[in-house]
Amino acid sequence: MKHLFCSAAIALAITAPAALAQESLPAQSGAAENILVYEPDFFAAANPSNALDMVNRIPGFSVSDGASVRGFAGAGGNVLINGARPASKDDTGTSVLTRTPASRVERIELIRGGAPGIDMQGQSVVVNVILSREMSRQHTVQAQLHAFEGGPAMPSARYEFSSSNNDTQWGFQVGRTIAMNDSTGWGTSTRRDASGAIISEERQRNRFDGGGWSTRGNWSGPVGQGRLEITGGYNWFEFEDELSFSVPGSPERLFTFDDDVSRADLGLRYERALGETLNLETRLIQNYRWGGFANSAQGPGLDQRFEADRTSGETIARGVLRWERSESLTWEGGGELAYNFMDTDQSFFSDGAPVALPLASTLVEEIRGEMFGQASWRRSERLRLEAGLRLEHSTIRQSGDASAERSFFYPKPRLALTFDPVENRQIRLRFEREVGQLNFGDFAASSSLSSDQVRGGNSQIRPQQNWVSEAVFEQRFNGEGVATLTLRYDTISDVIDVIPLDDGLTAIGNIGDGSLARIAANVRLPLRDVGLERGRVTFDVRYDHTRVTDPTTGADRQISRVRPLTGSINFENDVPDWNLRWGVNYLPYYRETSFQPDQKRWFELHNYVTLFAEYTFDNGLAAYLAVTVWDDFRVDREVYADRATQALAFREEQRIDPRDFLQFRLRRTF
Repeated sequence: MKHLFCSAAIALAITAPAALAQESLPAQSGAAENILVYEPDFFAAANPSNALDMVNRIPGFSVSDGASVRGFAGAGGNVLINGARPASKDDTGTSVLTRTPASRVERIELIRGGAPGIDMQGQSVVVNVILSREMSRQHTVQAQLHAFEGGPAMPSARYEFSSSNNDTQWGFQVGRTIAMNDSTGWGTSTRRDASGAIISEERQRNRFDGGGWSTRGNWSGPVGQGRLEITGGYNWFEFEDELSFSVPGSPERLFTFDDDVSRADLGLRYERALGETLNLETRLIQNYRWGGFANSAQGPGLDQRFEADRTSGETIARGVLRWERSESLTWEGGGELAYNFMDTDQSFFSDGAPVALPLASTLVEEIRGEMFGQASWRRSERLRLEAGLRLEHSTIRQSGDASAERSFFYPKPRLALTFDPVENRQIRLRFEREVGQLNFGDFAASSSLSSDQVRGGNSQIRPQQNWVSEAVFEQRFNGEGVATLTLRYDTISDVIDVIPLDDGLTAIGNIGDGSLARIAANVRLPLRDVGLERGRVTFDVRYDHTRVTDPTTGADRQISRVRPLTGSINFENDVPDWNLRWGVNYLPYYRETSFQPDQKRWFELHNYVTLFAEYTFDNGLAAYLAVTVWDDFRVDREVYADRATQALAFREEQRIDPRDFLQFRLRRTF
């Protein structure tokens, strides 16, 4: 009830009189009501080094790099550069913003509800970073250290170069990266039987290490009658994780995980005007990934090893034709064709002997085609309507340990309305059908030995489908203040979760229909009225109520891996006279639960706190220091003696004190 009361209070604030807007918001002369324009002066107090520093400070906006899906639709995120998304999926908006010097940013547009010539790609809010064409050349050198309590100390570094000469830009970057797990540490693991009596008590220890290398190059400029953008990159990383359980005087149980992955990508985007109101954009994207991982368990009566080698790739061809029929009406249509594959070879050994797994070795291939069209109509400066339809057809073919072929066809309509009843207030409504994508990894076997899980593959999975109804209410006030309330309801078909198989195995599969009800609130408050002229605090809370029928018990329960309640509090303050910014981020709690035929597993986070400060020297060198303090992470399991009755065999409680860690970064741009 407390959370509903807070949300109701925010709703009252949103529907309060427009007098709340005591200061006018940033705006460009002639800009539409739903477009807010931020000039470089808005960010000057923070001494931004790159475009990401600037975008992160825009009130009411949070960067999203898009979903991890096959194809380009839905994977483009909510960041545009000069009206377009990056040429490659792997070259995310965050990556492009990071290597874009702040000095090149002419302005940033916050677009809420669409604008002529802008492909929102399903997003209700995007930023469009407009870059200057002036000649420039810039180098950025960055060195960073992550130092964890008890180890490891993980250094990383990056060098970036960018050059702009009128309509031609190019650059490259190379760096050493890290791979980390901030939930590792020390603790205890206690097992109790159904009566609550202690079966065992063990000390728990966790360690990790990982890192790799990355490089990327990009070029864009005029070619023929249009403009060509090219980007390509290579990334390699390895990661090692070790988890042990021990009792004094007895041999320990040891679980290890080793991952070694390489990834390469190439993206091309070509855009040209076919007339004063007609524009064509085409894309070609190629991604390739290869590597393997191993999961082992050793100890008294325990000798298991799971190994996997995987190679996957994606080829995308996409074309979009946009017609600005008038200042108020824009049409868009096009198509996309993609080929995806994943080749998996896996093995499982127990006590040195091989164990047969369903679909241990398999090749999964998909040909996916999509045609789409939409119209955006601006009825007035305050009312905009978008209607569209996507037709998706895919054929998935599986070979190897089993052969199968299936085809799917889904129409995906979308209707969105944006209404600004008065200045600084906006209502966004959306009704849409979203269709998920199948994870090719679920077609093959998998394991998590530390949780006693070995899964078989499943070639009969269907994509999950959501009918989404959503309303967002937004109120802006006091210049940088913003409050939003989101109400959403999903009707879900073919929920994807864990299903029981014969011989005590499990697999990922469909468990029936379900629902999701969401209420979320976000409030950003400027603190000038309490003496912090450039201070601000942001409160964010979301409550998700989900329902589905358990495939083993037939009882209603929540959907796995959906966190019912999440929230955060973030405070930041700029002190321009001292060239300083500082703040604190606080994540108080969340809980995530997974349901399986043989066990239920959940983990909880409590009181995750990061304090940070950044000082910029007169020569442009920026020094950043952050300390993360966290001492309460819990992992619990209920393991059943019988699937049908779910009679409790034992309950395991892990109480972990994760490592505190420090981040120190030096960055110089010249």
